Amino acid sequence: MQPSIAKVQAPDPEMSKREVTKPVKPRNGSFWVAPIQWLEWAFGWIAYWISHLAFFVMLKYVGRLAVLLAIIIWFTEAPSRRRAIIRENWTILLEKGGGRMEALKFLHQEGVDLRGLNGEYGFFEGIDLKGANLYGADLSNAKLVKANLSNTNLLNSELNNAVLDSANLSGAKLSGSFIRHARLQGAKLDNADLSFINAKGVFFTGASLVKANLSEARLSQAYFQLADLSAAFLQFAKLDSADMNAAKLRGADLSLTDMRGVKLYDADLRGAKLTHAILEGADLTRAILKGADLQNAFLMEAYLEEANLDSADLRGANLRGVRFSKARLRGADLRNVRYLSDSSFKDADTTGIILK
Repeated sequence: MQPSIAKVQAPDPEMSKREVTKPVKPRNGSFWVAPIQWLEWAFGWIAYWISHLAFFVMLKYVGRLAVLLAIIIWFTEAPSRRRAIIRENWTILLEKGGGRMEALKFLHQEGVDLRGLNGEYGFFEGIDLKGANLYGADLSNAKLVKANLSNTNLLNSELNNAVLDSANLSGAKLSGSFIRHARLQGAKLDNADLSFINAKGVFFTGASLVKANLSEARLSQAYFQLADLSAAFLQFAKLDSADMNAAKLRGADLSLTDMRGVKLYDADLRGAKLTHAILEGADLTRAILKGADLQNAFLMEAYLEEANLDSADLRGANLRGVRFSKARLRGADLRNVRYLSDSSFKDADTTGIILK
């Protein structure tokens, strides 16, 4: 008959589910099995006595306390670890080596203030920096093709020679920035603030600038072919020698702009405001100026062959040397125009024009 097994509860109440029992003396077994059984019995007694030593019970609580302390330390040190990671990523950006795009992504995702960012010559194609604060950033020569920069703050930044083809800059603030010779072909700049920018020689070919603010912008020799500037604001802008062939400028405000030598071949300027604009030597061949406001505009030596000026307001405009050959001026208001010459209207349609 087997001896009864005495049950001893573990000192830890939470571990009472697993009872520590005294080892049972093994029965006589075969020649090969018996040594293993007796060895197991001996180790069982050793484990039994150790489990009842207070020192080892205490170690259980020490282990739990160590885990708890490790968790507390991990949470308390989290802010310092975050600061260290942010410093590391800033360093990566400043060193201008590999991993700059990932570093910039991380900093933006962490909500870090990116003012004064040095991203010169960086490769950031397709990066999403929507709503970022990039005030005073240097992104000269950076590659930002298809980047999302909508609603970003790029005031007083530098984007000279940057490539922003097909980038999204809708609602972005670029006032006072330098973007000379940058490329923004096919870019989206609707409602963007581009006032006071220095953008000489910039490529806006095929870009969308609907309702964009370009007032007092320096856009000499810029390229706007096929660009959409509908309802854009360009008051006091400097557009001399700019290429705006086939551009859409419906309802745009171009009053007091310097457009000497500008190319507006096939451009759509319906309802545009061009009061006091300087269009000396401008090429407006086949341009649509229907209902445009050209009061007191300076059109000396301008080309308006085959242009549509139906119902246009040309009161007080300077028309010295203007060429209206085959142009349409039905119902146009030419009262008080200066230097009007009959030879200027050769083959032009002047049906219903107002002269007095």
